[in-house]
Amino acid sequence: MSAVTESVRPAEAFPVGEYLSDELRERGWTIVEFAEILGRPVQAVSEILNGRKEITPTTATEIAAATGTSAETWLRLQDTYRLWKVAQSLPDEQLTNVARRARLASLVPLRELRKRGEISPGDLDAQEQSVRDLLGIPSLDAAPDWALAARRSESEAPLSPPQLAWLGCVRRRAAGLAPADYDPAGLERLGAQLATTVREPKDLLQLPTRLDGVGVRLVHVGKLDNSKIDGAAFFDDIGPVIGLSGRIATFDGILFTLLHEIAHIHLGHVKEHSALDIDLAGRATSARERQADNTAARWALPKALSIRQPISRAGVLSYAETLGVHPALIVGRLHHDGVLPWSHLNGLVPGVRSQLEAWLEAKVR
Repeated sequence: MSAVTESVRPAEAFPVGEYLSDELRERGWTIVEFAEILGRPVQAVSEILNGRKEITPTTATEIAAATGTSAETWLRLQDTYRLWKVAQSLPDEQLTNVARRARLASLVPLRELRKRGEISPGDLDAQEQSVRDLLGIPSLDAAPDWALAARRSESEAPLSPPQLAWLGCVRRRAAGLAPADYDPAGLERLGAQLATTVREPKDLLQLPTRLDGVGVRLVHVGKLDNSKIDGAAFFDDIGPVIGLSGRIATFDGILFTLLHEIAHIHLGHVKEHSALDIDLAGRATSARERQADNTAARWALPKALSIRQPISRAGVLSYAETLGVHPALIVGRLHHDGVLPWSHLNGLVPGVRSQLEAWLEAKVR
């Protein structure tokens, strides 16, 4: 249930004037006498009692003073009657559809998914079916088994709607792919060699095929607003899957995220559940995440950095050539370690969004 408290709707409600008439009868007051007490015209009081006129906050305060009650009581009685009248005028189907749309919006970012073509833009029934298909659930009240696994991998906090939707998109895209048999030793070799074989942004285009060769499906699903997801690794009914969001679409960001997800699979972290990696730019907060981070860092730059001070563009280029890696990996490590301010040497860190989009355009992923 949401933070808003659900209240019981009355089967029938009555105008506030009926309750006020009861008060007058109990006290033996006539309409004229009560009008004098309030200092109001008899006609105005009569219209309230007959339900032809609503009370204002000022009138409610005066009635409360006259009857020894509270103004809130009279305004609440009036609001209850108003809402009851509105509910009587609306078809049950209209209210049901409002509740259905609210339920869909609480599960996934519906508008964004429709815009991407992930959810049917048809009628409400079609949209509900699309959401159930995306999340792999029999009804909107069910929770995806894989979502529970991903939650257990890090904390008890539930996945947010954008995270749930993004992971559902990754799983659906991966289900349409048929890689070779999973080769754990081959995946480890690929991870260890990745930094020295992917030397330029154009080399990223080879990655889906290379990972296919060791039985891992690599998919790119662009980040959803407020999802804060960098990547995910999991096993489905076919085998291992790695999803990348491109949230940090730089050469070093994509390469490190991929290495981090490969490490999760290699280290056996995702045999029975998903690893959903949120904001890898921050510091790892669990032993498992630190282990994946350390493995990815070792694969990215096997040697401890030993670069001459002061650090310059020419020095980074020369050192990267010595190690046989792209200079963005050197700059990224220096940024992460706090050796170099985040604003320095970013010209050596190319963006790679076009390469990620090319995976989709080529219908590779």
